[in-house]
Amino acid sequence: MMGLFKVAVLLASLGVCLGTINYDGFKVFRVNPRDDDEVRTMGFLKTLLEGKLDFWAEPRHAGKPIDFMVGPNFQTEALSVLSKHGIEAEVFIDNVEQLIEEQKQRSEVSTSAAFDYDSYHTYDEINQWVSDIASQYSNIVTEELLGTSYEGRQIKLLKIGKSGFNKPIIWLESGVHSREWLSPATMLAMVNMMVQGYGSDSTITTLLDQIDWYILPMFNPDGYEYTWSGDRMWRKTRSPTYLSACVGTDPNRNWDHHWCETGASNFPCSDTYCGTAAHTEIEVKTVTDYILTLRNVQVFVDFHCYSQYWMVPWGYTKRLPANYRDQKALADKAVAALSSVYGTQYTTGSIANIIYEAAGSSADWAYGVAGIPYSFAPELRDTGSYGFLIPARFIKDSAIETLEAVKAIGNNFVV
Repeated sequence: MMGLFKVAVLLASLGVCLGTINYDGFKVFRVNPRDDDEVRTMGFLKTLLEGKLDFWAEPRHAGKPIDFMVGPNFQTEALSVLSKHGIEAEVFIDNVEQLIEEQKQRSEVSTSAAFDYDSYHTYDEINQWVSDIASQYSNIVTEELLGTSYEGRQIKLLKIGKSGFNKPIIWLESGVHSREWLSPATMLAMVNMMVQGYGSDSTITTLLDQIDWYILPMFNPDGYEYTWSGDRMWRKTRSPTYLSACVGTDPNRNWDHHWCETGASNFPCSDTYCGTAAHTEIEVKTVTDYILTLRNVQVFVDFHCYSQYWMVPWGYTKRLPANYRDQKALADKAVAALSSVYGTQYTTGSIANIIYEAAGSSADWAYGVAGIPYSFAPELRDTGSYGFLIPARFIKDSAIETLEAVKAIGNNFVV
């Protein structure tokens, strides 16, 4: 049987207008598996209760928390099934809708002409911000239209740095998974600090003088827009899936590197649906085609949330890449700089070994196909207290500490 919120999404995909999906009474539970047997049991239960549980943190390794959301109609059933298998679950978020409403609240500043970096913003507001920041700081910032999404929304890139020839490039992107609002919000605030610091902050000035920064704030505009207008917990793109009424493909399982081999689903209704082939999603193809035109890209960073990990390839296998030692060393340096601000603790290592195997990811493609030597997939704050619904009051701290990590990475390429 399909859960009510999945039914709502399905009906919306069929053109039935339901308005915004309400998550009142939905709870997020956490299971702390004591051993690998419990991890396997949770994986089995995920399949058994397909459509009734929405996993925010997937079953992975013993000792790694498993978070799942469940609606009020199925909470008793879900907990009963867990109990029969000897698995205990604690309530981590008591009412999902309450946090959604809190996220959408705007401060008084946001009603003024100034852009409010302490609030979450719609796609249209972010798209306008890209043009505004390029106009305001035209001496070091330009914007470029990479293409359009499936539904016709613009995918814009910011290039930041002083003019120069054959400078190393650092690529930063966010907003791949649409429900991960902290990712683009952190990116916008970081960019603002970078451009404001040019000429007054010696470290930032050097980084922008010697490095070209290519920044893609909104990778998946259709999915992100839908999190505002339809389903706050939407993860995928919004393209149709043929032979199925379900909509969307996971844009971080659609990249052409060991596509759909493991950790991805062939089921179109799954949140990890890999598509019918690699690069079926216009957003993925647009970005990959563009990256392959660039020379001297040294670093690729795809920001996600949540869990506080700073990961490197591979995702498709637990084997490690040839330069794993170098990649992890730079990840460790980034995390040390980040942690020095507020003490926020991150774990570093390869994707498959830290969380789970996931083929067809951006980080694997960047390293394995594009040949970018340093490829990172950070999971920003938090560790589950709010998960995807972290309140806007944490944006500033996330941006400040993450910028320190980015600066540490950039310093690796400063002469």
